[in-house]
Amino acid sequence: MMSSCAATPGDEQPAADLYTQAREQFTAMADELHTVIMAIEPTEWRVDQGQYGARPSGCQLGVSSETGYSFTAVRALELPDRDAAEIAAAASKGFAELGIDAETVERGSGDAREVTVVGESDAARTVVVIRPLDGRVLVSGETACTAGASSDILTTMFGEELYPDDVWRRLPATEGPLSVPQFFFPPDGPIYYNEDGTPVQPQPVVTDAPVPSR
Repeated sequence: MMSSCAATPGDEQPAADLYTQAREQFTAMADELHTVIMAIEPTEWRVDQGQYGARPSGCQLGVSSETGYSFTAVRALELPDRDAAEIAAAASKGFAELGIDAETVERGSGDAREVTVVGESDAARTVVVIRPLDGRVLVSGETACTAGASSDILTTMFGEELYPDDVWRRLPATEGPLSVPQFFFPPDGPIYYNEDGTPVQPQPVVTDAPVPSR
């Protein structure tokens, strides 16, 4: 199961320590997600609706009024010629490689039928949703809510005190066999989206993730 918050609400951490903690959490989630999607199909997956996953989202810590951050990443692919049970079995194999005992559940019937494979670890909850109607596969990873200010993390992630509205252009639009988790996107780094929102073709390939200098 996913771990509880990594810090006690109200604790204050230096920005550098908070960034390092967040990077480790994101990377653990991203590594599990990558293993599962590559087990299903070792090809280029789309980052669904811009959800690369490295940008922290605000969340509420348990029943308290304290806020924290979490990460959610989503990948998508169409496999219309693959049987849903075969895809689910491949996903389960990927989870098994991670030492995770996944659960497969079927819901609905006919055009509304879905097959879901869920695996949980200390790092993340990873969910595979297969829609036999069109062969669409959605794979998501989500971390637990952790104490910390997402604004401090963002400042280090994008290498700017005040990051602009178009930072989304620096986040990868696809994930393939050679992709590595990225958690630092400096102003002079690769651009993955055009100004009109379409992915750059071909996508920049980063095999050695950059890290901020200290």
